[in-house]
Amino acid sequence: MSAALLVGMVVASGEAQAGDAPRCSAWRAAGKGYEKLELRTCAPAEGDEDTSDESDDEDAASAVEIKSGYEDALKVRVELVTKGGTVEKLDVKLKNGENAAGTCKACRGHDDVKSFRVTAQEGAAEGGKDAAPEPLQKVAGTNHMEVLARDLRLTDTNAKRLDRIATRYHKATKKRLVVTGGTRTPQRQAQLMFDKLKRGDDVVALYENKAAATEVRNAYRDAVARGEKRKGTIRAMREVIDAQIGRGTYVSKHLKSGAVDVRSWNMDGALEKALREAVKQEPGVTLMDERDGPEPHFHMNLL
Repeated sequence: MSAALLVGMVVASGEAQAGDAPRCSAWRAAGKGYEKLELRTCAPAEGDEDTSDESDDEDAASAVEIKSGYEDALKVRVELVTKGGTVEKLDVKLKNGENAAGTCKACRGHDDVKSFRVTAQEGAAEGGKDAAPEPLQKVAGTNHMEVLARDLRLTDTNAKRLDRIATRYHKATKKRLVVTGGTRTPQRQAQLMFDKLKRGDDVVALYENKAAATEVRNAYRDAVARGEKRKGTIRAMREVIDAQIGRGTYVSKHLKSGAVDVRSWNMDGALEKALREAVKQEPGVTLMDERDGPEPHFHMNLL
């Protein structure tokens, strides 16, 4: 994640419970890539509020609860946005079932959270300094997966994610998942985007990183306006992609070995449903339908 996905959430006020039970907002699901996570905020039970003078008329901090439908534990960062626009971040480790995820100290009541988003916690430390990157390994085919990609290199973490998805898909369909695309060089990325732009495709709509895609598209347009041929135009586009990578920006996760393409031509309704369900069960992984182009496939983001 990319790529991060903002999930709009207007929290409904919870009903007051009998006794000292907390008042809670409704459960709201997280967005794409974390469909099996739900979040709510709760006011403290009566008798738990801070009655000191420092609290004045402000409500006590709201408790944040997250319900996970994933079997494996996962580390995530949750960004809460209050109705007043304040952002509060919680780094939490979740297990299957309901989890106490901390408190929203900026919340002025259990119904003050306007929206939230969930992202992977790896590399999310304050200050923006990422942990050392995991080394890449070449991924080969298995009994559950056929690899036709010319170059498929993934971190151990992402290789295991892909293997679990392929295993689920095979269990449901008795068919192997066919991976047709993997790691790309800047040159290959520029060539693919050139072909899309020449066909008239809207690459800004296609790619998740709109700003990066716009820069590459503009390089294409400028080169064409100068009268550059295919080779010169692709070179200009590649130079923009190289510069983006130099500042830590990637127009496609294929460039950082964080995405794969999956063959779609033989997938009927039941097979497509099985693939979507297999991906849905892997937190943080998203699937994009790219079957409208000349090379139909499903694009899978593993980051």
